[in-house]
Amino acid sequence: MSLETSMPTCLRVQWFVWLPSFVLLLCGAGSVCAAGDLAFAVARLPLSLPVYVAEAKGYFDAEKLQVKTVDCEIGRQCLDLLLDGKTQLATTADAPIVISSLRGARFAILATIATTRNNKIVTRRGRGITSIADLADRRVGTFVGTSAHYFLELNLLSSGIDPARVVVLPIQPADAAKAFASEAVDAVVVFEPFALNVVRALGAQAQVVPSRRLPADTWNVVVADALSGQRELELQGLCRALDRAMLFIASEPAQAREILRRRLGLDDAALEWVWKDTHYALELRQSLVTGLEGQTRWALRSGHATGTKPNYLEYIRMGPLSAVRPGAVSIVR
Repeated sequence: MSLETSMPTCLRVQWFVWLPSFVLLLCGAGSVCAAGDLAFAVARLPLSLPVYVAEAKGYFDAEKLQVKTVDCEIGRQCLDLLLDGKTQLATTADAPIVISSLRGARFAILATIATTRNNKIVTRRGRGITSIADLADRRVGTFVGTSAHYFLELNLLSSGIDPARVVVLPIQPADAAKAFASEAVDAVVVFEPFALNVVRALGAQAQVVPSRRLPADTWNVVVADALSGQRELELQGLCRALDRAMLFIASEPAQAREILRRRLGLDDAALEWVWKDTHYALELRQSLVTGLEGQTRWALRSGHATGTKPNYLEYIRMGPLSAVRPGAVSIVR
């Protein structure tokens, strides 16, 4: 079947027959969605471009999906909205998945939609920090318990520096530039586009510290536990819509960037800065499981979470993506 083909009429008829019985399940008390909507918490980050494209190009509508996007600043906030019952779908990175699963939260990963190496270590010139080793005994601000924090500790360890020698100060990504203005930090570790905001705020005094080439972070679509076990046809439709978005990004990058520009208010320089570090693809790769397991060991070792290591295969819903694009799934059970 062509990727551009909508689901068969008979399946759409069945979907409409089943829909009313699930409205209360998905749009319960406190939900932001109306009857029939699928509320989708989407972080206002360049990584979310496939969702923005699917919405702007009408791909969700083509699948008869009533998707209502809900803005949030970062992936952890999006996942919190889902876990609080406010939405049924969310975009999020690896680290929030790890922390939440260790705390016993239930949800399912539907697909990875982007991979990135967009964490940056930024300092002010004149602080004597030109390498990872120079961070020892310094004050480093980061968003604790996130991919940026994990990135910092992996860089320290790979450079032979005990993370305990670094004074880690918790900051919100949006406040990273302010931390320099108040002289609270010697360096910050944040992801894009917040790293670019810091570089621009510091101007000629900004310095990006060279870092190790570590495994890429994943940007994922997760679904509420109640939704993940049912409504298979809708989840397949969601995957088809996102798959069409990937084809559009690959074939029409200029138009895709324009959608991102309008949605996030980015200028040309910002688009170029973030674009080079991001790869958009709809997939479920074994590297996702490997990365989650690695971050779990870090979270437990560092005390960011307690509990028993989850079996992440139980957190991944492979069926919908396998039905839409079988070659995109390479996870071994």
